[in-house]
Amino acid sequence: YILITKDLPDPETKMPITAKMFYNDGSPMYISRNLWIDLSEVPKIFLKTLLTSEDEDFYEHFGIDIFGLIRALIHDLATLSFSQGGSTITQQLARSLYLSNEKSLIRKFKEIMIAFWLEKKRTKDEILEMYINSVYVGNGLYGFETAARYYFGKGLKDLSLAEMAILVGMIRSPENFNPKDNLKKAKEKASTVLKRLLDEKIISSNRYEKVLRDIENLKIVENKNYRFNEELFWRVVRELREIGFSLDEMRKGYTLYTTIDKDLQRIIESVSDQRKDIAFFAMNPRTGEILCYHGIGVSRGRRQLGSAIKPFYYYLSFLMGYSPEDIVPDLPIKIGNWSPENFTKSYSGFTTLEKALIFSENVPSVILFDTLTLNSVKDFLKNSLKISGKYPNDMTLSLGTLETSPEEVVKAFSALVNGGLVLKPFVIKKIVDSNGNIVYEGKPQVLGSVATYKRDPMEATGILKTVLMKVVNKGTGKLAKIPGKNILGKTGTAKKNAWFIGGDDSFIMGVVVDGEDLLGGKDCAPIWKKVVEKWGKFKGKISVALTPINSEGVVFSERILGILDFERIVRLIYEGDLSEDKLVSLLKSLPQKFQVEFLSKIYEIEPILSTEIWKKVIQ
Repeated sequence: YILITKDLPDPETKMPITAKMFYNDGSPMYISRNLWIDLSEVPKIFLKTLLTSEDEDFYEHFGIDIFGLIRALIHDLATLSFSQGGSTITQQLARSLYLSNEKSLIRKFKEIMIAFWLEKKRTKDEILEMYINSVYVGNGLYGFETAARYYFGKGLKDLSLAEMAILVGMIRSPENFNPKDNLKKAKEKASTVLKRLLDEKIISSNRYEKVLRDIENLKIVENKNYRFNEELFWRVVRELREIGFSLDEMRKGYTLYTTIDKDLQRIIESVSDQRKDIAFFAMNPRTGEILCYHGIGVSRGRRQLGSAIKPFYYYLSFLMGYSPEDIVPDLPIKIGNWSPENFTKSYSGFTTLEKALIFSENVPSVILFDTLTLNSVKDFLKNSLKISGKYPNDMTLSLGTLETSPEEVVKAFSALVNGGLVLKPFVIKKIVDSNGNIVYEGKPQVLGSVATYKRDPMEATGILKTVLMKVVNKGTGKLAKIPGKNILGKTGTAKKNAWFIGGDDSFIMGVVVDGEDLLGGKDCAPIWKKVVEKWGKFKGKISVALTPINSEGVVFSERILGILDFERIVRLIYEGDLSEDKLVSLLKSLPQKFQVEFLSKIYEIEPILSTEIWKKVIQ
């Protein structure tokens, strides 16, 4: 006994994890595979049915039924089948919490020792309550309250006796006798349970006949309100632990209210039913409240961002004094062995920062990124916007090879919208104890704030929001456009997934679809639009306070000269794929020093072309 029980953890720590949770409108949330019910809330007739069927001497024995155990052991030894249980409720609890389902005499002996130990450590009522809430009930579910909600769409206290008999009857083989998967066998078992109630004179013969008919006529109606969401459930559990609440406490009469919007959550879950390769995360950028949460790896997964990373360093550029109308080269570049391309594989000679972001042009964005420098951008992403993830240590970061989660992305994107405040996303709105007292209330928590550079964060936010609205109105995100609503957003496409992050001043939602050959604008933006339109609560209100913008004129430097691929520039001009006039226009916007250096590089490759271009520049 001592050897088996000396290091056993408390039984509560082995119980299936559970908590009473509600949406932000107060309606119940069924996202866990286990819903707790206090023993005081369990109907007396259910307790009588359970104990009569499973362990009628529960309140008299000390953990084992001696005569039942002897009968089972004699049968098992005679047949070497180990098929007889002879288990009390305490033994069943010991087995489910601490042991495997292996059938052997050694396991049975351990089960008996642990049953003795449980009876010593806990009261009969505590053991019965743990059993009622931990018994496996099929389909990955635990506990009779969970079974009642899942199989019959109502709480245990609202079940008929026929329905109670169904639940009790499936205990010994829940996968075979649960009403969802095998209603006929479930009814047969329930009839046996009911007969025991009659034999023990717990119900009258008249009631027996009536309930028997109820069992025969019983039908299972799918409970559409019961939807497992393991990712969301564990997100809540992690936050509980962060704020100092254990799950054991949650079982002791606490009620947990979340920030999740029921209507939005159910819409995204229905979308996910149709395609499993999708994840959603939405929050209020003013408060940090999480509004919806669904999919694999929403908080802790790692997906490459693709072009969805661009608004973050464009924001940094606006902070540093660059402006949307600043000209940036759109010419072939080469950084080491890396030669990034625009999606169209073509080059316009030059564009503006605004157009480069609206149409998600890669090469001008890489040029901007290189001007800002890799270390500065990485520091900004990590320490100002608080984006955690796996960072590459090279320039590919500019096109989104950062691997991070939807929650991290939307958290940082929200800071771009609210003026530079990085708010901690939270899902627990409040926790109420059994007396109705609020013992915890979730509040906005600032993780960090963006510093002032040449511009302050609010000015830079105003500039960026104006550009991101154009992304949706006429750029890569136009399939997210909703008539009558202002929407800002950004698409992103990586090798194995695609993104759209969008919203307004009070709502930002990220949609990520996993798979090959996807585009953020084609595959994610329409889903974002469909969800938001169906939800109906999206306001589409964006405030933009713009101050006069002093344009820097052109984004160009020695660094840019060092990464331009002049051989390819010459080849594209001769092939007619790059306009010589566009190149001339770009050069005219540069200081004479850069004009000379640029044309000197061309001269080394093609002197005649260099001379022709120079004549046009000085005209």
